[in-house]
Amino acid sequence: MISNHLRRFLTGVSFLVIALVMDASAADEIWDIPNVWSGHRKPMIDLTYGVGQVNQRLFQGTLADVSMFDVKLGYFRARPDTGSNIVHLDDKFLSFSYSASDLSGRSISSTEVGSTLVRFGTGARTGYAYDFTNSFLYPYQQTSYLWTKLTTKRPSGLSVADTEILNRYEGTFRFGASTEGGIALGIGDLVSLRLGYEAAVIYPRYVFWPWLGSYALAGIGMGAISHFGKVIVDASPTLGPFIYALLRSALAYGYYLTVRDDQYWPFRSETPMTTTTVKFGVSFTF
Repeated sequence: MISNHLRRFLTGVSFLVIALVMDASAADEIWDIPNVWSGHRKPMIDLTYGVGQVNQRLFQGTLADVSMFDVKLGYFRARPDTGSNIVHLDDKFLSFSYSASDLSGRSISSTEVGSTLVRFGTGARTGYAYDFTNSFLYPYQQTSYLWTKLTTKRPSGLSVADTEILNRYEGTFRFGASTEGGIALGIGDLVSLRLGYEAAVIYPRYVFWPWLGSYALAGIGMGAISHFGKVIVDASPTLGPFIYALLRSALAYGYYLTVRDDQYWPFRSETPMTTTTVKFGVSFTF
């Protein structure tokens, strides 16, 4: 049987799809934000299934693994790199996902904490692809900003400390972010298949100034490494796209490793909840 959380999630996605189809002109106005959504883009629907883990570094009990289903609605843009078969790809999207310990029918042991996570947000996926005329190979790095609502099924005998940790997250949507690295294979102009690995952080509380300082440092680093990677792409179209995606993914994952203990590193802060997920997806571009 479909749980109430999953039913509400699917209903919300359905209403959004209907609204976009019924009023395409209004959708164009909403998405056409200068310097973010501007330029010639193609509509994109992205479907993803994944399996992953929920963690919190101070949690002493066992958090059950989860399965997830994700829908992205957005736009795809390709900008050819003059003089080579390399294309700069740039996807912008809204994301809606549902994760649960029992989604794939897996039974949860009497000592595990079962989790249900409903989340939504916005993000971007970027990189350089090899254009083979009728197909393309696309190593990418993706960043998203997300709001996540956690619901748990707790076993008896859970410690007071673990109970307090879970109580910090349940009851409302919590802000967070994720990074994903992977590779996509495009087949024709319509379909692409994707394999990726995502690491996400869920903040128990959001504090603006420490978050801004932490992400400003990360943004400066990402800007510098992206510029260096672009120079490599220009100098070596054969290896450049993979190196560009690898550099961005390595920096983003390194930053994740620092904030999983202190959520606003380098500023002293709380230990957040994290998720890591292996994801398999398919995208349709129109």
